[in-house]
Amino acid sequence: MSSVKLRLKPTSTSVGGVLAFVICTLKVAYTNVQDDIVLLPILVMMSLVSLFFLFVEPITQKLKYHDFADKRSFLCACHSSSVGLFLPPNSDIRRNRSAGFIIPNFGDVASNFVILIGGLSGAILLCLKDVGEVDEIRSWQLKVCLPIFFYSTIAISFGSTYYHWNPSNQTLVWDRLPMTVAFVSMFCYILEDYLNKGIGSYLLSPLIFIGVISVLYWNWTDDLRLYALVQFLPLFVMTVLVIFYQPSRYGGAVQQGLALLLYAAAKMCEDRDYEIWTITKKTISGHSLKHILAGMASVLIATLLVGNEENNV
Repeated sequence: MSSVKLRLKPTSTSVGGVLAFVICTLKVAYTNVQDDIVLLPILVMMSLVSLFFLFVEPITQKLKYHDFADKRSFLCACHSSSVGLFLPPNSDIRRNRSAGFIIPNFGDVASNFVILIGGLSGAILLCLKDVGEVDEIRSWQLKVCLPIFFYSTIAISFGSTYYHWNPSNQTLVWDRLPMTVAFVSMFCYILEDYLNKGIGSYLLSPLIFIGVISVLYWNWTDDLRLYALVQFLPLFVMTVLVIFYQPSRYGGAVQQGLALLLYAAAKMCEDRDYEIWTITKKTISGHSLKHILAGMASVLIATLLVGNEENNV
């Protein structure tokens, strides 16, 4: 992602777009939201989004983003006595295909298995869980919000594998689409968990729509501003809620906090891809470690499903 550049004078296009956004948001908010506790964060987020689009230059996706540290190809020689081997750098992959199945960019591809485990563990626990007698909010979390999160996480593992097999802007779309859906669903889960005013269930559908649009908008215009907001603004709000608000009504505040820490650590590892690759003597890259930490965060969220729900009525 390119560095953020500010501008003192907004363009006419950005002013028009922000004005339309503000009018639509205010109309929907004041028509459908009666509680001031729910209305206030909506208005705050609306203001932040408006300022961001007015005074921040378009953020482009640099092509060097796709230049990851771990470029090893792994030859799966399953028909022989050995499991496989790493091919030398810059080796002719086509010549080695006759010897077995080749996995390019092995570390970044294979580490998606941890994300798959996180999604599957949550999906399985949801299927096995005896919900019992729970209130309406908890029922929504268990039957709508968490299923979206865990199945989107499973989709992330496949989308990310597809992207890292052949990194490009075109394949990156399929990594980011399920990622935004998973992130938004967890954001709405935590909003409902701490504010408990129906705000999470109210915002889920429109935020998923905005998340999908943010990826498509970047793909069409090469402008990452909306996608950056979808990714980082909810992370900030969730951190504030977990730290400063009353503990989660349904338990799991510790898991939520640790999951946020793991996700923050994953983002830092992503930014230090080559440095970690060098420190670990080319054993694991920062981006591969990002996948592992993100998968562990999903496993922590899955542990929220362990326990008796009847106490949460």
